Amino acid sequence: MPDLFFPSYTKKILSALNAAGYEAYLVGGAVRDLLLGKSPDDYDITTNALPEQVLAVCKQHDWKTVDQLGHNFGCVVIVINGVATEVTTFRGERYNDDDMHRPAATWFCSSLREDLSRRDFTVNAMALSFDGTLHDYFGGQQDLQQKILRTVGDAKQRFHEDALRMLRACRFAAQLGFTYKQAGCEALPACGAPNTPYYLPHSYSFPVERCAGLSLERVRKELEKLLTSEYAGKGLMLMMATGLLGASCHTRENGNDTVIPILPEALHLLGLHQNPRFHLYDTWEHTLLALDNSPRDLAIRWALVLHDLGKGLPNVRKLNKEGQPSDPGHEAESAKMSKAILTRLGYNKSFVHLVTWLVAQHMRFAPMLLTGERTLLRWVRSEAASSGFRTQAELTQAYSLLVEVFLADMGATHARENEQLMAEGRLLGRQVVELVRTRMPVCTKDLAVSGRELLQIIPQHEIKNILSYLLERVQSGNLPNEKEALLTAVHKHQKRKATISSGDNV
Repeated sequence: MPDLFFPSYTKKILSALNAAGYEAYLVGGAVRDLLLGKSPDDYDITTNALPEQVLAVCKQHDWKTVDQLGHNFGCVVIVINGVATEVTTFRGERYNDDDMHRPAATWFCSSLREDLSRRDFTVNAMALSFDGTLHDYFGGQQDLQQKILRTVGDAKQRFHEDALRMLRACRFAAQLGFTYKQAGCEALPACGAPNTPYYLPHSYSFPVERCAGLSLERVRKELEKLLTSEYAGKGLMLMMATGLLGASCHTRENGNDTVIPILPEALHLLGLHQNPRFHLYDTWEHTLLALDNSPRDLAIRWALVLHDLGKGLPNVRKLNKEGQPSDPGHEAESAKMSKAILTRLGYNKSFVHLVTWLVAQHMRFAPMLLTGERTLLRWVRSEAASSGFRTQAELTQAYSLLVEVFLADMGATHARENEQLMAEGRLLGRQVVELVRTRMPVCTKDLAVSGRELLQIIPQHEIKNILSYLLERVQSGNLPNEKEALLTAVHKHQKRKATISSGDNV
């Protein structure tokens, strides 16, 4: 067992409960992470002390507690040195069909084993005492060593009790990189192509219809954790293999429930053939590889999940002269689908706009890279004027993300084997970001001169038009965004205007 680090506030709570005659253990994800040599995000404690007994210990040590409501469910939140720790009494749970996530009844129990038996996965069902003794009744430590994710007890029962556990299984596979195991699924068909990184020898039996009772908020939270994990592709492949991508959840507004599909638009990508001249895998596994090759930024990750959704659709797919599949214009169709999906999943307008733009633009670098033709200025000028980004900083950030999407997409093709081509792609990306950052204002506020400075030269009522004139000239590439150059242009403009006016008066 590796050396285990307990924070001082955790030691204080465990020690105080033990000294008062109670059992107390570190439990759940913290134990899992410590055994993996990772630093836990938080430390939860379980005890046989009842809430009022925990509160008495807190009062004795003058510790602050919060969340009075939680006391009714056996949870006391103790705050020491500004850090909150949940201390929960051993409890059992019973579920019914009325709620897909919350138990219908809970009760306090006196057994650590019974408390651990209600938890979702074996790797999360271990406890550590203050002296470092591990309590592992369900083989969690062995599963950690073998990098296996298994439910505590029968999987179908665990998932039927709490439908969110199905999504948590996929999320933990993404976070830990573990292989999910479920008995009784060996005869189900394989998922993916053999000898590829994401191949699963069989699918899995999940009661995905239970997801209909989950709220969109909970589902999206799990999705976001999955997408920004180190092994996101593995988690998404498990969602594909279990049918979760095609499942639905719900949102409730004004007393009305609305069914929200999770991501059925991606189902057709599995096994969708691509031109082997360019691609290593089918469209779905290409998507997963691109995802795992990208920075763990939510906008980037969503853009890569969605970037090829338009491929294979009847109005998009064609065959080239060699008889190989081609999907011209798929990025536009994918962008249209992305907007609908992200809106349906409840994302705000700015995030939807950004991701949709990334999807729509993800192919723009490729022809420039392959042909050597640099049309960067024309492209950037067009986006500055019409993309919907409000400032130069916003546009620069969008292009910075787009470069990452492009490189991840390219790195999931045969191009990944060509170091020179990948280096040229990175160089092209740096060039466009620098161009946007230094030469492409989006609005008049991005100009190197302000309206206040222009008041010294021109009347106030002309300022708006002059700023628009300067912005147009800078965006067209005819004028650098430099204060001296802009002021000179204003002087020349005013001089021409005066000359014309004088001629009219003759």
